[in-house]
Amino acid sequence: TANAAMAQNINFGIKGGAVFNTDKGKVWQDAGNIFKKDGKASAGFQAGALARISLAGIYIQPELLYTQFKNEYTIPGGNDTNSIETNVGVTKKRLDIPVNVGKRFLGIGHVQAGPVFSYYFDDKLSVKDFTTAKQDEFNVGMQIGAGVEVSKLLFDLRYEFGLGKVGSDILNGNNGQYRTENRPQMLNLSVAYLF
Repeated sequence: TANAAMAQNINFGIKGGAVFNTDKGKVWQDAGNIFKKDGKASAGFQAGALARISLAGIYIQPELLYTQFKNEYTIPGGNDTNSIETNVGVTKKRLDIPVNVGKRFLGIGHVQAGPVFSYYFDDKLSVKDFTTAKQDEFNVGMQIGAGVEVSKLLFDLRYEFGLGKVGSDILNGNNGQYRTENRPQMLNLSVAYLF
């Protein structure tokens, strides 16, 4: 029947892997305070579930992933010569929904590309004197990647770049306010298992 044939073309699976934040630092000046507005690169992780729908030689692969990574920002002290810089780690936690369209080739390889929709949870700061006043919650990006398939295992390497910038307003105890802003860029290395 048509329903049985359609069911054979849909596979579900679980996925996990490492993410490498490739943001590059820039320096700008705001209200007399100079700080790095783009976080230093660091590694993180992602995990979740996926579906693969095979249609006419291509596949559509929607995923639901929890992704976490960290940015580090250097915030200078006040105008006092005795003030020292403070390094603030900002842990970004987000829910990602990538929807990639892919094509298999040679029975083992695949290429894929598509949008990724991200929802950011509250930032977690590493320094207790600093708090997040406000942050951007949504972003849309694009992914492009390739991988290999061995039996029911999928190995992927994807490059992800944000179409917009993501920012956070950070407050410290001295009433200083800083705006961090970057365009997410990541390499995602993952393995998935299809049921």
